[in-house]
Amino acid sequence: MTASRPQVSVVVPARDAGGHLPDALGSLQRQGLDLCDLEVVVVDDGSTDDTLAVLEEASSRLPVLRWVHHRTPLGVSAARNRGVRESRGRWVTFLDPDDWFFPGHLAAMVDAAARYEVDFLVCDQVQAYGNDRRRVRAPEPRRHVPLDPRSGIMPTSRSTMVNYVQVSSRFLSRRVVDDGLVVFDEDLPTAEDREWAWRLLLGTRRYAVVDAPGYVYRRAVSGSLTDVGDARQLGFLEAYDAVLDRLRRDDLPQYEPKVLRDVLAVLHHHVARRTVYPDDVWRTMTARAREVVGRFDKQVVAQQVAALGPERVRAVRKQGVSL
Repeated sequence: MTASRPQVSVVVPARDAGGHLPDALGSLQRQGLDLCDLEVVVVDDGSTDDTLAVLEEASSRLPVLRWVHHRTPLGVSAARNRGVRESRGRWVTFLDPDDWFFPGHLAAMVDAAARYEVDFLVCDQVQAYGNDRRRVRAPEPRRHVPLDPRSGIMPTSRSTMVNYVQVSSRFLSRRVVDDGLVVFDEDLPTAEDREWAWRLLLGTRRYAVVDAPGYVYRRAVSGSLTDVGDARQLGFLEAYDAVLDRLRRDDLPQYEPKVLRDVLAVLHHHVARRTVYPDDVWRTMTARAREVVGRFDKQVVAQQVAALGPERVRAVRKQGVSL
């Protein structure tokens, strides 16, 4: 007899995550769902610490937990993709091993999914800096109503849903998984979530933002890719290059100004961190940035540079990117 499909699959990519993983897995025991409605798939991405022992110990308290193992690390995108392939739930979501869900979060998302005929849901988050907590709302004021995903892209003048890239905020239907939209680009060393957010909004039909308990995003974690100063940080340029390719393939020029504005904003963020980059990495970043910016229409560039503001423009130019 074929086992019934669980309501929710939670995919957890884990590499050397033994220190934080108990918090993440512990939170999954307090989600207000019957165990038959939950599936937890951990992908151990070549860990060399006690991750496996933590999983074995946790399985006695969380019998819906199962895991697969990569002998050598393949990266977070490959781990998430493997977990999605292994999942069976009607809905799929993600949880990084150093984060956790608030009690009842998944039950609230399942309830919202039953009320709205949408491809995916989005929730708010809380950022944790040690003992400090900061709530970050998804930048969409229309709540609990089905929306056109493309309405979450523009305008260029403010942060929109395409900039709200936190992977664990998404609750994705099986049909979106089957359409291949949940796959992460394994060639991107970083910023895979940026390209992924664009692809979801461009490729789906309806979504909703809901007030659910949400999840906790642990910040300032040692070794986080967001803080490193090496060539992996060039991933944002490759990610936006791929987005631009998609827009041109699908004849969607109206969104190109938003892509450029985001490229310039992220580039300015890296300019502010210039001291953490070796000179060779920085030369590569600025040269590649000039190539990406050069792909846009000159009038679009002039408009977005003007909107960026003179101080930011001067800072970017000072570090070697002509605008």
